[in-house]
Amino acid sequence: MNNKFILSIAMMSAVAANNVMAADSGFYLGGAIGTSGVDDGGLFSGNSDPVTFEAEDNTYRIIAGYRFNRIVSLELQYTDFGDVVAKFPRSGDGFTWTPQIFSASANLGYTFDNGVRPFGIIGLSSIDLDMKNSDGSRPSGAGFDDTGTGVRLGVGVEYTPTKHPELSLRLGYEADAFTVETYEGYSWNQRKVEKDVVLDSFYLGATYNF
Repeated sequence: MNNKFILSIAMMSAVAANNVMAADSGFYLGGAIGTSGVDDGGLFSGNSDPVTFEAEDNTYRIIAGYRFNRIVSLELQYTDFGDVVAKFPRSGDGFTWTPQIFSASANLGYTFDNGVRPFGIIGLSSIDLDMKNSDGSRPSGAGFDDTGTGVRLGVGVEYTPTKHPELSLRLGYEADAFTVETYEGYSWNQRKVEKDVVLDSFYLGATYNF
């Protein structure tokens, strides 16, 4: 076969692939609503009081991202988990977290020709728990800090109708894992320990593709 003919086919394929990649790139903006869940990671394991720790509200998300091609997107997200409430029935005490999370993540998947795109999420998150006591006051004390960083992981599937490529629908699950410092033991013999807590959510959302 003629080498020039092979080179021409290769160049045409490269141009076509580049055009496909370019068509699948661009900014997108959207939002989502979902469930809220919490895994305390043994945060109350040293407490004799039968503590309840539950997420009481839905999550709300604002999503902004840039799609480089069919495989890779960079995504920024703001997530409001509502109230996550700890109650100590015997003492009547407790506290409330109102987690607000900013995250930067890589969205890795593949967009098929029919518009379906399974994906995974991996990134870092900045977490503000906005902790309040049961009476509404802010906890105080040396070294108290209810902000920190965490790891975001997730999976999901997205669908972009071929006739309306400006709109994408998304169903996903995402979780933010972070470490909380607490104390265990009696007041005269307490020790500081670290517990891994996870906030998670199943959600349904939509984005507009520019």
